[in-house]
Amino acid sequence: MRADAATAGSGPAWSGLSSLLFLAVAAGLLTRADRLLGDPDTQWHIAVGRWIVANGAVPWTDLFSHTFAGQPWIAKEWASQVILFGTHAAAGWSGVVTLTILVLAATLAALQAWLSIRVRAMPALAAVLVAFIVLTPHILARPHLLAFPILVVWTIGLVSALERRVAPSPWLLLVMIVWVNLHGSYPIGLVIAGLLAGEGIFVRPRTEWTRQALRWAMFLLAATLAACVTPYGVRPFLVNFGLFGSGESLRYIIEWQPLALDLSGTVALFALALSLGALAPDLRRNLFRIAVLLLLGAMMIRHTRFADLFILVAPILIAGPAALCVASLRPEPRPRSRPSDHLIMAVLGLAALGYAATLAPRPAPHVTPLAALEAARGKGLTGPVYNDYDFGGFLIAEGVKTFIDGRADQIFLGGFMDALDRAQAASGAEKFAALLARHGITWAIVRTESRDAAHLRCLVGWTMLHEDAVAAVYYDARRESAAERS
Repeated sequence: MRADAATAGSGPAWSGLSSLLFLAVAAGLLTRADRLLGDPDTQWHIAVGRWIVANGAVPWTDLFSHTFAGQPWIAKEWASQVILFGTHAAAGWSGVVTLTILVLAATLAALQAWLSIRVRAMPALAAVLVAFIVLTPHILARPHLLAFPILVVWTIGLVSALERRVAPSPWLLLVMIVWVNLHGSYPIGLVIAGLLAGEGIFVRPRTEWTRQALRWAMFLLAATLAACVTPYGVRPFLVNFGLFGSGESLRYIIEWQPLALDLSGTVALFALALSLGALAPDLRRNLFRIAVLLLLGAMMIRHTRFADLFILVAPILIAGPAALCVASLRPEPRPRSRPSDHLIMAVLGLAALGYAATLAPRPAPHVTPLAALEAARGKGLTGPVYNDYDFGGFLIAEGVKTFIDGRADQIFLGGFMDALDRAQAASGAEKFAALLARHGITWAIVRTESRDAAHLRCLVGWTMLHEDAVAAVYYDARRESAAERS
């Protein structure tokens, strides 16, 4: 019997090992709970969710910066933002951390359960542990993590359809609708489906090509229409293409940089090579899966943020073909797990959640310059602010309109970030002073040790109000003197 035929229709093999993996991942992440809040974007995502709930609508223009106020901007990840806000409102930062941990742990445990009915338990577990290593630098309380289980379910649904030699289930259209409202990564789901459609059509006998092509074409059309079921219609699609079209912000944001050869990056490259090697023996049958891996691999190498997509999709694509080629990988019959095993795991899981509820994590100090903002408010500083990029999320959460923040996929473009970089990199303070004047800046909150702070120290008329290990506040004392004279 063919390996794919043997697994067709098989459901998840959730076992004691899957439950143990869930607990291990959850326990491991609990030990680094504060790191999950180390990204500045978390705070503005929650602030946007708060605005959506308070207004009962989604924003269409920029409401949070003074540099691009009123310009077109959409909250394309609005559903994730509402979920993050609701969790924060109900349970504070402990709730946000707990949600993040549960989503990731459940995603990896479910992936292991699905893989374990196609390969032996240890290879399945190894694949998930490799995925965890690659994901580790990107495990943050942000919308992209809420899309992880959706990506896994989508890919499993496509591969299961190939194994059963049928078109994908219409239920996947609902998955796409959820995905498009949670995170902007959904177009890659359509691309994966389009490439795997080639296997669904051309691996079959020629007499079936037309019928299968029609079935897959109907699904792809329906999935594309489902991807437009958002409060913004097709606009999120256009935003994604616009990001790569301008390319301006990609040069300045860490997650858009090329894959680094650190532990995570090296393991990801090794996984890419191993995945391609697993599919190579049956090149004709696996050609379209190889195309998916090559595409995701190239995206990952060019932009490190796509390592998440690759490492979650790759094991799903290679499990069946690998077991078909290597008999020792095929799963052995195993006894059903006992109800008591699941009861024990459930009790341990509840204990872990109870412990998580006692935590009091807060966003990392390097993205929350609270003392600096309090000093600025105590002085009564008002007017347009110049802020460090990483302080943008904090300022939005505090109700301060930003100079720049993490929404650079849609705004802070048109030469804005290039001009900012040139002003920061200039040897003298003249360009920086001109930048502040052009935007009417009256005060600044920047990193204590930064190019911005170095320029501000040199500007005539600017005074340092506050400085600590995280941030410094400067203001234009000339404006204060002018106000006093008037």
